[in-house]
Amino acid sequence: MKGYISVGEFVKPHGINGELLFIPYNPGTEAFSSDVPLFIQKNNAYERLEVEKIRPVNKGFLIKLFDFHSIDDALSLKKKQIFIKKNDITLDKNEYLISDLINLNCYNRKNKNIGTVTEVYQGDTDIIEIKSTEGTYLIPMTDENIISVDYNNNKVVVKNEENYKI
Repeated sequence: MKGYISVGEFVKPHGINGELLFIPYNPGTEAFSSDVPLFIQKNNAYERLEVEKIRPVNKGFLIKLFDFHSIDDALSLKKKQIFIKKNDITLDKNEYLISDLINLNCYNRKNKNIGTVTEVYQGDTDIIEIKSTEGTYLIPMTDENIISVDYNNNKVVVKNEENYKI
């Protein structure tokens, strides 16, 4: 699954004409349009969905697929995860994909390994959980605490970690 990332799921059909209610995992996203190819996973492969129309609604998006004309068509995708290709995502500076942060080694500014990123808690300020044999840290992902994220070397460098040890 390296080149794809799960971005949400079809939770239920909407109406009788084959539309589906899609709820993204990131509710604030503006990334969905008919220009971004959507995929479902079938038999360990990814199958592209042919999107006719996407429109925003309160909790997510209503998606109409080509060749889906009834509620029965839509029911076949109920509770299915939806994927996009990672290279279709444009991230701003200091934006990261949660899946890319998990399992990064974490170092302090003295280059001491203080553990591994095990979880990211989303909120107004995301928080990374770092676990090691010495304990657990819950560090807010702010400029005051994160020095760098280096995917090539599989590491994140933090400061002020002593303030966030639990």
